[in-house]
Amino acid sequence: MITGSPSFARAAAYRGPEDMGLENFPIPVIGPDDLLLEVILCGVDGSELAMYRGAFDYVNERVPVIFGDEIVGRVAQIGAAAADRRNLTVGDKVVVEARWPCTEGCHACDHGQYYLCERRGLKNGYGTLSAKEPPYLWGGYSTHTFVPPEAVVYPVPADFSDRTALVASSPFANGIRWADATDVPDGGHIAVIGPGPQGLSCALAAIATGRRATLIGLEADAQRLELAAGFGATTFVTTRDSSPDAILETAAAIVAQHGDVDGVIEVSGSPAGKALAMNLVRVLGTVVSSASPNPSTQPFDWRLLMWKEITLKGRLSHPNTVEKAFEKARGLREQGLDVGDWITHVFPLEDVTNAIRTAAYQTEERPIKVALDPRA
Repeated sequence: MITGSPSFARAAAYRGPEDMGLENFPIPVIGPDDLLLEVILCGVDGSELAMYRGAFDYVNERVPVIFGDEIVGRVAQIGAAAADRRNLTVGDKVVVEARWPCTEGCHACDHGQYYLCERRGLKNGYGTLSAKEPPYLWGGYSTHTFVPPEAVVYPVPADFSDRTALVASSPFANGIRWADATDVPDGGHIAVIGPGPQGLSCALAAIATGRRATLIGLEADAQRLELAAGFGATTFVTTRDSSPDAILETAAAIVAQHGDVDGVIEVSGSPAGKALAMNLVRVLGTVVSSASPNPSTQPFDWRLLMWKEITLKGRLSHPNTVEKAFEKARGLREQGLDVGDWITHVFPLEDVTNAIRTAAYQTEERPIKVALDPRA
């Protein structure tokens, strides 16, 4: 243990729908194969906006819960076995993934998708576990985070800023995996519906891997669409009209302006976005869905799936993609584009509610990406 290390961590704890508050949690005992991170930066992502509203019963039942699964940290304590196995020492900067594989040979982990581990389950990882009992610190909205032996940890490249590491290791890593899932070849056209940080990452990933990209959003998304145009994406502004006729007209207008769409990545999570994706993609194209509305409000025209022979894929997060994302992010930075610059708003833990509201467009500000700095 580091001399003078604190006895308590300070965290922004979720206590129920739209109820967050600062609490102190004991620093857990760190075993030989564990480590403890001092959190440097934690992203605020779309799932946390929904959790804050109380959208997930299983999270509400686990309160208090420390949100935050986009974590950049510094090693504060580390067991001897962990230091040897991970080749880490106190003071090293790392990122940690939100989920980790089991060692019991489950089907999902054997196929490389440890975010769907059949032993731990999708609901158990950073940002969703209860802070009631040791080791307490299961989220990045905290001064410290516990890292168990199974967790997937990557050293932050020495030439990366904290902000670059955060965006590259999560949103951009997602974007690379989801763009690849479209199976669109070099030179092909991918449309991305929803210009949040994740949509921007998908469009950038498509371009960085040799495809063309069109990013689709609303008038309120003007700043994000302008950013996408700056790195080579074409853009399209749509309306909130979700009637079938309006969706057909929008799809036709996008094709008329930007050409046939070989693959679509739908990250808005809206019913209208899902319907637009199915109508927009060309015959024999692929739709990748990576955001979900309430199932009871989700229309789906199964006839389009058959009549166009669409390949429909779901994709969750970014297993085994962080190192590729770091490599691509470095190449982009050498060309003058640093994904870390997308973090436009950083808040202290004390201002967590405002951070969430800002990320959700509930204030007058229009951020690109919001993060928390627990040290501030």
